[in-house]
Amino acid sequence: MEGSSCVGLVAVMAVSGSVALVTAQLHRRLSSEFMKKVKFELELLHEREEAKKVRFADDVAEPSSNNEEYRRRRSAGGAFFNPAISH
Repeated sequence: MEGSSCVGLVAVMAVSGSVALVTAQLHRRLSSEFMKKVKFELELLHEREEAKKVRFADDVAEPSSNNEEYRRRRSAGGAFFNPAISH
């Protein structure tokens, strides 16, 4: 009888060892995939932050290469005058 109980103990040890190895491999794989997803999401978030650009309204005047002309038109109160901005 002692021989059969020893075989049973060896079988239990083999099964529990196999379960432990499979669990460790599964945990490692899931952890690795999770980290890849987190890294991917962080990269997307970073790209979105960099991709934001300022968009001006159509009526915003852009200065030409001649800044004196631009300032003269703005101070004359022409089409580019904005009463909300005090000079």
